[in-house]
Amino acid sequence: MNYFLPSEYALDLKFAYTVEQAYIAIGNLSKPDRDLYRVGILALDFPYMFVYGMLASGLLFLVWKKPKVLLIPLGIVLFDLIENILIIQILDSYPVEKPIMVSWASIITTCKWLLVCLLALFLLVGTVRLYLTKNFLDLQHQNSEVKEI
Repeated sequence: MNYFLPSEYALDLKFAYTVEQAYIAIGNLSKPDRDLYRVGILALDFPYMFVYGMLASGLLFLVWKKPKVLLIPLGIVLFDLIENILIIQILDSYPVEKPIMVSWASIITTCKWLLVCLLALFLLVGTVRLYLTKNFLDLQHQNSEVKEI
């Protein structure tokens, strides 16, 4: 997305933003830049969210083996989808300001990033747990072989 738009103007890359911050960022973009931002969301971010959603789901299931953890990437994809729709509507309505829509977009963006943090935590803890369990089982197996001798 940075190819299309400097990251300081991309609302979806911020953790949170105020209505004023959003409109300052959008106001710093020319009409062609805003159009490019919209195209970037449609052409890159929409497909990307499904790709990372599937990848994250696969990795989570690999380390946890529990279907419930798949709600995390599903939530990320859902929030990202809503966020993209709201940002496109905000861009389409500019210069008319929609403060309630921007506030909701910021809340949704923050929820997305919180779930991304939760995903990273689950992947880290799950990987460490898997590693320790494997080492513990290997150690148990070695100890049982020693006792048999």
